[in-house]
Amino acid sequence: MLLRIWWVALLLIGAVGVSSYVQAQSPLTGMFRLTHTTAEIVGPQTAQALSEVIATDEELQWQVYVPEHYDRQRPPGVFVFIDPNGWGGMPDELRPIFDKHNLIWIGARANERQPTETKRIWMSILASKALEGDYAIDLNRLYVGSSGSAAITAINVLMSANQHSGAIFFRGSQYWHGGQPESIDNLRRKYYVFITGSNDDAKTEIRKDYERYKRDDIEHAKLIFDMKSVGRNPSPDQMDEAIRHLDSHLMR
Repeated sequence: MLLRIWWVALLLIGAVGVSSYVQAQSPLTGMFRLTHTTAEIVGPQTAQALSEVIATDEELQWQVYVPEHYDRQRPPGVFVFIDPNGWGGMPDELRPIFDKHNLIWIGARANERQPTETKRIWMSILASKALEGDYAIDLNRLYVGSSGSAAITAINVLMSANQHSGAIFFRGSQYWHGGQPESIDNLRRKYYVFITGSNDDAKTEIRKDYERYKRDDIEHAKLIFDMKSVGRNPSPDQMDEAIRHLDSHLMR
């Protein structure tokens, strides 16, 4: 099932570069809620192919933050937040960091108490596509992150789809590459940040996963460890450092 998701995701996301852009009106900036059906995002034929997971007429919702200085001549990147709690919103204190790095935050807002893992994955895959009707997007800067281990599979699917170039793990992580040589080669091209701290219950596992990445010569993995504490979400300083690391792939 996951393999099928990856291949369809590749077809959906399209080529690397800057997204096509059709502006119907002045695009919103700041925090807002975005609502679309799958048919509106990917067209009726692809939406029908996904109908076993998401009804073609179901209104999907995402919590979005677009930098106040959005400029289509300087397309922002996109950070897809996979929220195990189904809210998807961005903490207010991170706004200046996303403005600084010209990065859109988008997180799926669940319409039900416990969406299936497959549906969570698809809403994450569709997130950047849902923005493309109103925003020019730098597809070379598609990143993903989560605040818990419940969404790790979704992160791995997005990274394996070969479009998202970086991931941030906090409050949970997992070492995973599917056991195939091409999977590990794909991991080595990507950038990863593991954030933890002294009061994080998941710190031991996060450190172990980071060390597994390094042992497999995934050289673009970075550990951010706070000796004092770590919150439910990264602090502004931690997120700033993490984004700078993910953006370093642009220098290659």
